[in-house]
Amino acid sequence: MSPEELRERYIGAQVVMVTPFKEDYSIDEEGLRRNTRFLLENGVHVLQPCGSTGEFWSLTPEEHKRVIKIVIEEAGGRVPVVPGTSHSGTKMTVELSRYAEEIGADGVMIVPPYYEKPTPEGIYQHYKAVAEAIKIGIVVYNNPWTSKVTIGPELMERLAEIPNIVAVKETTGDMAMALRLLEKTGYRLTYSMGTGEILAPYFYMSGAKGHVTGLGNFAPRIAVEMYELAMRREWTGMMELHKRIFPYLELNERLSERHGGSMYITLIKEAMRILGLPGWPPRKPLITLKEKEREELREVLKKMDVLK
Repeated sequence: MSPEELRERYIGAQVVMVTPFKEDYSIDEEGLRRNTRFLLENGVHVLQPCGSTGEFWSLTPEEHKRVIKIVIEEAGGRVPVVPGTSHSGTKMTVELSRYAEEIGADGVMIVPPYYEKPTPEGIYQHYKAVAEAIKIGIVVYNNPWTSKVTIGPELMERLAEIPNIVAVKETTGDMAMALRLLEKTGYRLTYSMGTGEILAPYFYMSGAKGHVTGLGNFAPRIAVEMYELAMRREWTGMMELHKRIFPYLELNERLSERHGGSMYITLIKEAMRILGLPGWPPRKPLITLKEKEREELREVLKKMDVLK
């Protein structure tokens, strides 16, 4: 897929896929294939393995490549596959991105280098080096929560000048920042709300064309429905849907505060476990829910109408 085509097709419900593990924490390859089929059957628009939700930071380079390969094989060209190829340094990011291109990925999603906080010029040179190494499109993953840096309007304008940078996963959680980015580069880059459904309605109202969803791993029809309502400009219906899933979003915030760290991935994998989907367990250092918390999640899933 050309960068220009990815720019047009990086829309809708874009699922950041979990990486399912077995009890010994090895990759559940058949489970990953099953999940890919499940998502395709439920109409999602883009598959994104090896993102933050996919615990890419816990994968060996060999595992990282294997996950990408399996999803591409199972998708069979039906929807764009845009794997995460991020790493703490440019050299490994280039290697993973080249591999993704070689085996048929439609684009790659890249967060700025993490651990050592880069300068704006360093971030620009990082993306430029990857762009010069591959011909497929690049999605800029603007996520200060993991990279500790925010790509603001000025730097994003520079990145938008690189021909195969075509889209942005906007995950700052700052709507004022998101609107500034849309105003500056929205005519050149395709924007998706990276924080999932919690801010997606407002981003859609502002002109975004998609949202990146973790909830879509176990409730893909909800994610697809939100996009479809937005495209029909049925704002009342979209907000009613948002109200229906808000207990899940609130539970995520409450558990993260209770445990003093992110419980986002754990919650998704616990939901998948309850619903009989491959995913469980999360890899350490992620922790699991207590039984009482698991019961809270069961009640929330019932309120969402995904568990009877």
